[in-house]
Amino acid sequence: MSLERRMNFDKVYECVEKGMMGQEEFTSFFDRIPLLEKALREIEEEVTLQYPPVFFEPALTIIRYPSSTFSGAAIYAACKLMEYQGELQPCVVFSVPFVILSREEVLRACVAHEFLHYVYITKTLSKGNYMDLAGERLDSIEVHQAYDDTHTVPPSEWFRSVELVRLVEKVFSPNIDDPELEAAIQEKWIDKGLPVRYTTAEEAKVKVSITEIQRIRLDRHVLERLTP
Repeated sequence: MSLERRMNFDKVYECVEKGMMGQEEFTSFFDRIPLLEKALREIEEEVTLQYPPVFFEPALTIIRYPSSTFSGAAIYAACKLMEYQGELQPCVVFSVPFVILSREEVLRACVAHEFLHYVYITKTLSKGNYMDLAGERLDSIEVHQAYDDTHTVPPSEWFRSVELVRLVEKVFSPNIDDPELEAAIQEKWIDKGLPVRYTTAEEAKVKVSITEIQRIRLDRHVLERLTP
């Protein structure tokens, strides 16, 4: 299956049609897709596996934590169970403003990092350990960072490139800390009144409904790689 057919742009088109995002952002987003495709192919070559289906969230998603009225964190990408080709599959969802405004090395690192989450989620679901994905209550950004750090697999176990491993470890320490990116998103997205969605860390977790377990499809090639 071609990479292009595994990228779902429906929400982006819908956002533009509803007037929530302008032509300038729409064009800037698609101008950056070749860089994203390059990063996706790099990971596929590294692991000799297919990258999971990719979706895009037009709204900048910001998590608010109950422990602090003033703390919040933007979600640039996440691995979620999504409806894809009539089945539930682990997919990676990238934030549109992140794709537009991130530097190439940060985008590369994020693509790699989300693949590691994807492997972890695939492994956990294959064993039926659904509660492991829920974890403890994420009341603060520090607890959420610890949760994110433990719900992944080591990059050195999946990537052959030492440079890529080091890049992931540098950019995610434990999460993206990029003042330049944050300033750009504030100026070129939030201040312009472009879509922003507020959520909680609990809502951002991977959730598995008992009634949907039978509909989940996992990549058999990843499962074979996970088998000792």
